[in-house]
Amino acid sequence: MTPPKGLSAEEVKKLQVTHGPNEITQQSTHSPLSMLLGQFKSPLVVILLAATGISLAVGDWLEGSLIFAIVFLNAFLGFVQEYKAETALAALKKITVTIVRVVRDGQQQEIDSKYLVPGDIIVLEEGNKVPADALLLQGLHLEVDESALTGESFPVEKNATDREKQRIFLGTTVTKGRATAQITATGPQTKFGLIAAKLSAIEKEETPLEKKLTHVAKLLGLGAFVSAIFIFTIGLIQGVALVHLLLTAISLAVAAVPEGLPAVITITLAMGTQRMAKKKAILRKLTAIESLGGITIIATDKTGTLTKNEMRVTRVWSDNSTYHIHDTKLTRENQAIQTLVTAGGICNNASLAPIKDHGSFDVIGDKTEGALLLLSQHLGMPCDSQKKNGTLLEEYAFDPTRKTMSVVWKDENGTSVYAKGAPEAILERSTSLFTSKGVHELTEKEKRNIIAAFSDFAKEGLRVIATATKPMEWNKQERHIAESQLTFLGFVGISDPPRAEVASAIKTAEEAGIRTIMITGDNELTALAIARHIGLLKRGDEVITGTQFASLTREQKRAKMPVLRVFARTTPEQKLEIIQLLQSMGHVVAVTGDGVNDALALKQADVGIAMGITGTDVAKEAADMVVTDDNYATIVAAVEEGRIIYDNMKASIKYLIGSNIGEVLSLVVGAFLGWPFILLPIQILYINLITDGLPALALALNHHHHNIMKRSPRTETTLFTKYDFRWFAEVSSLTAIATLIAFFIGWRQGNVDLARTLAFIIIALAQQYIFLDIAAGEHTFLSRRVLKNRWVIIPAFFMLLQAALAHIPWFQRIFHMANPYVMPIVTAVAVCSIMLVVSEFRKRFVRHWYYHNP
Repeated sequence: MTPPKGLSAEEVKKLQVTHGPNEITQQSTHSPLSMLLGQFKSPLVVILLAATGISLAVGDWLEGSLIFAIVFLNAFLGFVQEYKAETALAALKKITVTIVRVVRDGQQQEIDSKYLVPGDIIVLEEGNKVPADALLLQGLHLEVDESALTGESFPVEKNATDREKQRIFLGTTVTKGRATAQITATGPQTKFGLIAAKLSAIEKEETPLEKKLTHVAKLLGLGAFVSAIFIFTIGLIQGVALVHLLLTAISLAVAAVPEGLPAVITITLAMGTQRMAKKKAILRKLTAIESLGGITIIATDKTGTLTKNEMRVTRVWSDNSTYHIHDTKLTRENQAIQTLVTAGGICNNASLAPIKDHGSFDVIGDKTEGALLLLSQHLGMPCDSQKKNGTLLEEYAFDPTRKTMSVVWKDENGTSVYAKGAPEAILERSTSLFTSKGVHELTEKEKRNIIAAFSDFAKEGLRVIATATKPMEWNKQERHIAESQLTFLGFVGISDPPRAEVASAIKTAEEAGIRTIMITGDNELTALAIARHIGLLKRGDEVITGTQFASLTREQKRAKMPVLRVFARTTPEQKLEIIQLLQSMGHVVAVTGDGVNDALALKQADVGIAMGITGTDVAKEAADMVVTDDNYATIVAAVEEGRIIYDNMKASIKYLIGSNIGEVLSLVVGAFLGWPFILLPIQILYINLITDGLPALALALNHHHHNIMKRSPRTETTLFTKYDFRWFAEVSSLTAIATLIAFFIGWRQGNVDLARTLAFIIIALAQQYIFLDIAAGEHTFLSRRVLKNRWVIIPAFFMLLQAALAHIPWFQRIFHMANPYVMPIVTAVAVCSIMLVVSEFRKRFVRHWYYHNP
């Protein structure tokens, strides 16, 4: 059959102008205007706006205008942060590209699916997602999962000769077989596109972290309500004016709830995931951020992840002899070699695309199959010319259990079966051997010699692929019959060198408390050679094959699991079992995968990681994260970034809550003691909406964390641990005590405005102490790490700002501040010194009481 030539480059250009990109553009439900208006939907913001109205109604124009200005400023900052986050997330979506094999100008090539046009010829295989609506031209055992469109969970059979079964649709997935199809509709004109156009909104998934934050917000809201009622009641008893009392109660409620928290979390996630994307790790699900920080085991493939996936045949075994790729005796004149190479080329779904002005080829499709095609090209036996002279009657896709792929091929020489796969599997199904002297029965001695030969290849770290053939009369026999009584042709050794950066990445993971295990379908000797080369195996570690693993009881498997580092010749079912077993032992497992059969393991894993280059669409859909360069080192970098993101979010939350609790505690205790209100509404609002936001955002954006990959994986299941609650108790008590002392000192001078000025300054300074304490982590304030952090300038900025508020007359009038002169300086220095001493004492002598990793 003559292969289709597809569209020409000129035709493609014209059609792209007419039809546009093959994309379904969705109108964002978050327009800039809706984001801005959304900042005013919070009940507390509505209450503040009502308080503004009350102030204006009673003639307090200055305070009312300032409250409104502060609320609007906070809303604007929230809008800016959310807009940046939305932009960052939109940029992430553009990074994930669906690659499709298309035939243009008679050549197969790989392109981004958005460049498809009606009339394009595409090649689909098992695991591919259909990139546009199309009509089948050829199909082989094709079944498609259309659940994305119909909800029907069972695959649907497709047939190029049946009009009802000839159409395939965008968004569906090939679950079996392969096909050639012609695009009929792209983008908005597809069936999926027409449905998407009717959708008005997209529901966002609430992550476990968001659920935890919602729970925290409810508790804070309850505390705010109780505190506000308490203040209101005390104020009534003291005879405070109702308007002033109402504003104070409302301001206290606002002070208790960190309004900037949602914006901070949004910007943290957006910026963090964008940093991950720059490191070639794309998060598909935000839930993975939490799981990344707790990973204890990375279960990785070998090929392409630990190795470069630059497959090249370097050795050939045929006719009882071993040849190096540059051996002059390795020629097509040798009939045994010619037959071996022919079998590898015909039993093959990859293709080669010439690189212009380069004299070499790009592999389109599986890299291992591509290595066989490059061998045939090297020997002057291009596969394309062979395939033009024959017809494919049947194809049996690679079966991980049988470890074999085979085709039934008809040409001028008759009908033959060609098979390729793991050498032991091919040898087991072979009864004869092809040599230069002809075909003869395979003896036990020859089998032993063949096993020894491919074992030598494997010990050198080569991936070994064997081929076999047999003539047969084709009557659509079952697979096991077609793949029996084969003639063994030989095997090739394919070199796939380890990635240079993998060894150091494995060491980094070990230091972070993460164990790496290899799960591969390759020969155990090949896997062992690679594992030793990259430093994966340590003294006492073991290698096990899938067959050996299957022979163990569940208890024996659990007992051996701590020392097993390499699982070779495993099936997808065994891979899933290994993951489930590790999880039952309390491990948090990240799993890599690229094939359709990996989907179950990716779903089961705590973090499923699909390969961006070799990964099928099915694997990517099942995964939580996609690694765009298929590199193990990128996974370790993603774990580090995930830990940073989580740490940043928690640091921001701790800062906001720690600051607010101390502030509210000061106000409530002061009211309980019968003192005048420690702070005025305008001062409370300033602290909550101005001095809270910027430091919290600074903590959220910090991406330099010292020794973060030398910690053990996070084990806590709650947002805050007992160590955090001890810290909350300390900083809130220090803030409240310092504020009350400062107020009392000023009040003893007989000036309530001076007392409030001192309290106002001390609370603002206490928040900067809290910021520095969190930024320093377990380190002391005077450590080099803290002094090098560029964010330490923020406390200095707010100290200067507080000094300006206290000494500039215009600000004094707005915030009702007395001229403090020397008093606040002495008080602030004394109180802050006490706080620093307490913090230094804690970090030097009672670390175990506050820190999980002392």
